[in-house]
Amino acid sequence: MKARMFRSAVKVFFVLLLVVLSLPLQSSADERRWGTASLVVVIERQAGSVLVIDSSRHELLGRISGLGNLTHATVKFSPDARYAFVIGREGEVSKIDLLTLKLVKKVNAGKLSVGGVISQDGKYVALSNYVPGEVRILDADTLELVKTIPALYVDASGKDGKELSSRVVGLVDAPGNLLVFSLMDANSIWVVDAGKKEFPVIHKFTDVGKTPYDALISPDGRYYLAGFLGSNWMGLLDMWRLERVAPILADQGKGPEVPLWKIPHLKGWALTGRLAFLPALKREVALVYSTLDWTPLAPIPISGTALYTVARPDGRQVWVDIIGKNGDLVDVIDVDSMKVVKTLNPGPGATHPQFTPKGEAAYVSLMDGGKVVVYDTATFKVLKEFPADHPSGIFFANRAHKFGM
Repeated sequence: MKARMFRSAVKVFFVLLLVVLSLPLQSSADERRWGTASLVVVIERQAGSVLVIDSSRHELLGRISGLGNLTHATVKFSPDARYAFVIGREGEVSKIDLLTLKLVKKVNAGKLSVGGVISQDGKYVALSNYVPGEVRILDADTLELVKTIPALYVDASGKDGKELSSRVVGLVDAPGNLLVFSLMDANSIWVVDAGKKEFPVIHKFTDVGKTPYDALISPDGRYYLAGFLGSNWMGLLDMWRLERVAPILADQGKGPEVPLWKIPHLKGWALTGRLAFLPALKREVALVYSTLDWTPLAPIPISGTALYTVARPDGRQVWVDIIGKNGDLVDVIDVDSMKVVKTLNPGPGATHPQFTPKGEAAYVSLMDGGKVVVYDTATFKVLKEFPADHPSGIFFANRAHKFGM
C-alpha cells in the first residue's frame, strides 16, 4: 500500500515538474535582451550622455551618463558591434557595453580631439587630436596607450627649419590595415601601417591643398578624399596605388557666396552607385561627381548650405541637413530626377540624418528642439519621437562594418 502511494506521489511530482518546465519564462525589464545589429547611439552633447535605441522596434533601451564633454563627439564600434567607443571633445574615450548598457572604462587620450576610428583588424582605437597635434592609438580591449604619432612638420616660411605641430583631421581606416589622415596646418596627408608593431608612417604627401578640414574614404576603401578650406579643389588619393594626391574641382555652382555657418562634414557623404553627393563650402548646392572618373556634374540647388549629405542605403534618396539660414530644414534629393522632391521641417536645429540599416526609416536630431524624430522614408510621416537633451550625432551600429565610419 505504502509502495503504491509512493509511486503515485512520484508520478504526480514528475507531472508537475513537466508542467512547470513547459511554462514560458517571465523576465523583468532589467532582464531584457537584444542584439546589436540595429542599435543606434545618439549623442546628448550638453548632458555628456548617450541614448541607446533599438531601431528595429524604435524603442529606447537606456541612457549612459558621465561621459564628459560631447561637443563634436563621435562614436565608433567594435567589429562585432558589442562595444561602442564614444570619443569626446576633450580627448575622453568611453567604452560602452551595448549588451548591458554599462560604461566599461573611460580614459583621457588628449586635450582637444576631433574624431577617431577603429583599425581594420579591430585591435586599435585611433584618435585625431588638435591638441596636442597627433594621432594617438589605444588598445581597443584595455584602452591603454599603444603609440603616439606626432603630427610634426618643418615650417617652410621660416629659415631655421623649426618643427611645428599640426592639427589632425580626416582620420579613417583603410584596407590593408592602414590609417590615413590629413595635417590641417601642414597641408599634408599621411598614411600609417597599423599592421606593423611600430605603426610606421609609410607615405607623406605634401602640398596637397591648403588647410584640409575633413576627409572621407569611399565605402569600398578605394579612394581617400580630402576637402580644403583654402584651395579650390579636393584632394583624391587612390589607395590602390598611393602615388599622388590628385586635385578634383570643387567650384561647381559658383555664384554669390554665403556665410560659412559651419564647416561641413565629409564623412556623411553620399555614394549612390556611380554618383557621389557632397556638401559645398559657402554655396547653397549639393556637389555631384561621377565616381567613374571623378568629374564634376551639375550641382543640385538646396535650401541653404549643407552640413551632411547622406544616402539612403538603396541609393534612391539623399537627405541633406541645412545649417545656418533655414537650419530647421532637411532636403530630400531624388537621385533619379536629380532634384529636391521634399523639404522636411523637423524643428529647431535639425541635424545629422541617418538611416536604419535597410533604409526604411531615418533618424534626425533636433539639437535645439530637445528630441530625435524618426521618419518613414517612403511616406515622410513621423513614426516616433524620443525626448533628448540637445541631441547631435546619430550613429548606427552597422558602421562597425564600414571603412572610415
